[in-house]
Amino acid sequence: MFEPVILPDGSRFETWEVPLSFTRTFHVAQNHPRSDDANPGTAELPWKTIGQAARALEPGQRVVVHAGVYREWVKPARGGTDPDAMISYEAAEGEQVTIKGSDLWKSKWERARFYAPEGVATWQTQLSADMFEGANVFCLPNFPDQGHPDWRIFPTFELRRGQLFIESRPITQVNNPDALKENEDRFWVEDNGMTIHLRLADDADPNDLEFEITTREQVFAPIQRYLNYIRVKGLTMFHAANGVPIPPPQRGLLSATAGHHWIIEDCEIGYANTLGMDLGGQWWSYGKGQMQGFHIIRNNHIHHCGVSAVSAWHNMANEKLLVEDNLVTDCCWMPITDHYESAGIKIHRTEHSVIRRNVVLRTAHCASLWLDGEIFNTRVTGNLFADAAHPAFGHVFLEINQGPNLVDNNVLVNSGGNGFYEHDAERVYLIQNLIANGDDTAVMMRCGDPKRVNPPLENEHRVFANVIAGFPRYIQFPNRTSHSELNLFGERFDRFRDAFLADAAAGEEGTVVDLDAWRDIGFDRRSEVARLSVFFNPDDLTLSIRAPGVSTWPAFDRLPETSAQTTAAVDFLGRAIPPLASPQVVLTHDYFGRQRPTGTIQVGPFLNPPLDGTPFSIDPRKRDL
Repeated sequence: MFEPVILPDGSRFETWEVPLSFTRTFHVAQNHPRSDDANPGTAELPWKTIGQAARALEPGQRVVVHAGVYREWVKPARGGTDPDAMISYEAAEGEQVTIKGSDLWKSKWERARFYAPEGVATWQTQLSADMFEGANVFCLPNFPDQGHPDWRIFPTFELRRGQLFIESRPITQVNNPDALKENEDRFWVEDNGMTIHLRLADDADPNDLEFEITTREQVFAPIQRYLNYIRVKGLTMFHAANGVPIPPPQRGLLSATAGHHWIIEDCEIGYANTLGMDLGGQWWSYGKGQMQGFHIIRNNHIHHCGVSAVSAWHNMANEKLLVEDNLVTDCCWMPITDHYESAGIKIHRTEHSVIRRNVVLRTAHCASLWLDGEIFNTRVTGNLFADAAHPAFGHVFLEINQGPNLVDNNVLVNSGGNGFYEHDAERVYLIQNLIANGDDTAVMMRCGDPKRVNPPLENEHRVFANVIAGFPRYIQFPNRTSHSELNLFGERFDRFRDAFLADAAAGEEGTVVDLDAWRDIGFDRRSEVARLSVFFNPDDLTLSIRAPGVSTWPAFDRLPETSAQTTAAVDFLGRAIPPLASPQVVLTHDYFGRQRPTGTIQVGPFLNPPLDGTPFSIDPRKRDL
């Protein structure tokens, strides 16, 4: 059942989804003794492949896929026409349906004679062109633009898109034969893309093993653009040999191929070479008469994707997206941080959209969430972002927009860099979050870059009623149009950065000041300080908070003014920029969906959490807490 949510401007986010009914149901069952693609697709005479369903389905029809491992690239031939006439691909209830972009592979290996490092056992074998659906993915580099300035900066760009797996365990690809000596379970591809060199753990003989080898660039993706109203439900999809996006097009393991109004729910998506799914325009070109967005991405587990779990490019606005209740783990393992398209969730130009109740864990080389480019009236609420190892910018990153955008009631914990970060943005409202434990600044509002947007967009941010602890620095503001107040700070690190006199063009960031000096210039005069420590347990998604001498979070009578307009109230596209709606309208529930009391503003995302170190669950997908 859809739970309503209020957007920053006070309008109600409405879902377009309606109860589904279908005019006809087909069946795919590869393990059925009579399955055949020449069948009528009934339960008694099912099809053998999902591809046959993709060729046959018409608007208002669905296919139920029964248990099995389907090694194919599903290419829907058509989409639905409206919410009442969708096309649905769904797993049979209670049955495990897996679609893979890989094939089983048992090759004849011989000891390597050339490019063989001394002292270790390396093996080589030949690929054949007929193994692949389409191009030989071991011939394709991750990033084909060799003239791009980043080409030689990131050796990963030179790696090939193909992957090897042993019992679902990925083997690491390296870019030169000498690297095979550095560690076990590695492979290297010769320049011709047809010869693979391999070293296994304990220098094992690969002739005794059966591999899975990626033979397809995508797993579920139309070839034709702009197929709309498609539902994908309950499927497990693994192994895509896709490339690094932008300037090449975004191509996910699962792709809407620039369609709109897709529902992707209850799926597991994993081991994409780069993108788990792409939901936007894929490229800069515009389609005439098309729209973009309106997707519902719900209750999926997306993991081990090299660049991003969810991506959407912004040749048009990604309107009215709903991204909720997803688990994203172990993504962004490809070390291309400065390519600027990596994140657990990386979406451009969201408008009137909601990102809520997601859990994003262990992003390796970039932000957990990155919203980029002309974000408008978008709300990020009730999410858990934890254990980002090396975020280039911050756990959560908002970029290039004039607002209003609201980030509220989230948990950002354990960052190898900043907690919340923005640059070239205005009117970010950061309210009632918990931001704890990081290596840089808890709330980094950067000075704008006049080379990108002139004059720089860095005004009117609001940082209210947050709990902030465990960072060497707490807040940086670019100028005095922004404000912070009613926060709770851990006393160990009460350091702030005064950037008011900074010269952005020269890269100067001002000086670090203490809390007294920060208050002298007008900020956090009513905020409180406490001994505060926060511990997150990733195994069971629990949090422990210790605040000796504090029995409950501070509460205040009201928030300071949030709607000041000191700069132009018209955005890039000439739209009026609305103020943030009244907190009494927007901030009505806590992280767990519990009704907040009226008349007070309590700091942080939780109503009265235990402060004595008692662990409590912070999985936002559990609504019965």
